[in-house]
Amino acid sequence: MNQRLGWTLAVFLFAIGDALALQVRGALIPSLRAEFGVSEALLGLVAPAGTVGFLLAVLLVGMSAGRVNVRRLVLGALAVATVAFIAMGLAPIYPLFLGFLFVQGTADGVVRGLDRPILSHLYPEQRGRLFNVYALVWALGAASAPLFVNAVLAVGEWRWVFYLLALVFLPAAALVVHVGPPATQGNERTLTRDECGKLLRDPPISGVALALILSGSIEGTLFTWLPYFATQFVSEPNANLILSGFLVTYIPARAVYSVIVQRVDSLLLVAVLSLLTAPSLYVAFTTSSTLVMVGAVLLVGAFVSGIYPTLSAYAVDTNPSYSGPVNAIATGASYLGLSIAPAVIGVIATWYDIGTALSLLTVVVGVLAVIVATLRFKLGPSGVV
Repeated sequence: MNQRLGWTLAVFLFAIGDALALQVRGALIPSLRAEFGVSEALLGLVAPAGTVGFLLAVLLVGMSAGRVNVRRLVLGALAVATVAFIAMGLAPIYPLFLGFLFVQGTADGVVRGLDRPILSHLYPEQRGRLFNVYALVWALGAASAPLFVNAVLAVGEWRWVFYLLALVFLPAAALVVHVGPPATQGNERTLTRDECGKLLRDPPISGVALALILSGSIEGTLFTWLPYFATQFVSEPNANLILSGFLVTYIPARAVYSVIVQRVDSLLLVAVLSLLTAPSLYVAFTTSSTLVMVGAVLLVGAFVSGIYPTLSAYAVDTNPSYSGPVNAIATGASYLGLSIAPAVIGVIATWYDIGTALSLLTVVVGVLAVIVATLRFKLGPSGVV
């Protein structure tokens, strides 16, 4: 197996495992509440516990992508994540569970700080397409997570979810050991302090970062709270199936966007997707009909799934020599929203109710559409990514 294929497969296998690890959290919220007896506000801490360390690791590693030993760092991070999964399953109290979740998220962040830069250098002429394909593969793992949780809970307790997840990164690690360091590592330029400040002030980068904070807020909130909200309509296993259905829509949608993004203006595509997401979100969390709620949720998944990969590919394409730092900024921005928004929604749900809290996402996606449209107006056509 050649290095290009080996590293591509390793990155995709990691993406599947990373998606599983992220998406089991929302599906397990009812089980965690029953086990530890905590409030909605405290349950909302699951998202920041898993993403704050992730965010810091992505930024630190991504900004240093041009001078780190990629292979050694990836293998070390996968080993730490594996141990953390086992510790999460053994955690006797909620604070310890959150602490081990922080460790696991941090380890995942190390690899996420490097995986897209690796793909960027392996496929420099097809970034938009490969980033959407990567996102599609991630969606395969994400859509499987609620079904995986249901299968485990049908025969055992929630702790077995994490014991089994301890096996999830072994195939990717085996490939990394086999193929050696990526030959493209030397193509990444090292970012100086002055260049870092200049990059952060670059309008395409700063604008995309702000937009991704908002899109991350939408996705992260749905990943965490959709099953809990759906239990008002259906049983817990069926609520997890609704989350799985939401994530399944990512797969065909991202397959379509991986083709469309090669032919249309990236910012215009994201602006249209944002405008389509807003009414779907509103209907999903204000209707009293189960059928309408499910249909609206599926539409949200199909629309919102194209925002992150398209914007991140656009950002990298504006500064291809700094794919590591740009990927760190894009991923970090998305996960900043993903970590903060679910906790805020948990607090609002404690004051009012979960449906009212989730309906506020309509405002968030409206602001996102305005930001992207403003970027498009000021910067002009983004061209083919």
